[in-house]
Amino acid sequence: MPIKHVTQANLTDCGLACVAMVAGKSLDTVLRVAVKECGYPKDGPHTTTDENLFKLLDHFGIKYGKKQKVKTVEALPPLAIMETRKMPSTGNSHLVVFERTAEGDEHALDPGWWLKQQVRSDWNRIKLDTFIPILTGNDSVGKKGSKTAKPPATAVTSGEAEVVAAEKPAKATKPKNPAPKTAKAISSVKRKAPPATIATAEPVATTTAPSLTDEWADTGMPTYTTDTATSEGGTDAA
Repeated sequence: MPIKHVTQANLTDCGLACVAMVAGKSLDTVLRVAVKECGYPKDGPHTTTDENLFKLLDHFGIKYGKKQKVKTVEALPPLAIMETRKMPSTGNSHLVVFERTAEGDEHALDPGWWLKQQVRSDWNRIKLDTFIPILTGNDSVGKKGSKTAKPPATAVTSGEAEVVAAEKPAKATKPKNPAPKTAKAISSVKRKAPPATIATAEPVATTTAPSLTDEWADTGMPTYTTDTATSEGGTDAA
């Protein structure tokens, strides 16, 4: 929804006019809040500091991000309160509202009543310095600035679940180590022992049954390896 332009009433209430624009309120409404909650003198001057600007935005429920330097117009958010460089004549800066429409039109809504053209895009003359992003729509912000919302979880249909289940590899089972059958092996050795020989003049050669140690010496046990695994606060604006 396009921002409604608000014109400031004197030389020092540009900040109040910018708050009125982003909050969708009248200048008189914002001024009454500034007098009551921020201690502004009713008859001026109405110079706005960063602290008072944030208090007013909080009062009207406007979410905003951290104040930062303007790099390029293209890099600005869709909506922001921008500060120009300080004017040598007054030592004060001037606040305007930056807006990028849905059609991609980029312009500044300047509250200055002395201007013939208050909707401006002459960026070389405005001399932008800093900006405070105004968060809209699905944007959210924490104590330290804006943060990106988590994407919603996507539902999985039954057909997709079956495909995933089919593609999921079967769980590897740990092979069981065959326990040596000591008793049977020993009994087997006993059964295979040669019969006693009758002593004769020459000794008869005998064969010795292989021991259990020799039988399991070359049998490798299966092993498993596991991979181990950056504000410029307090600047008066007018």
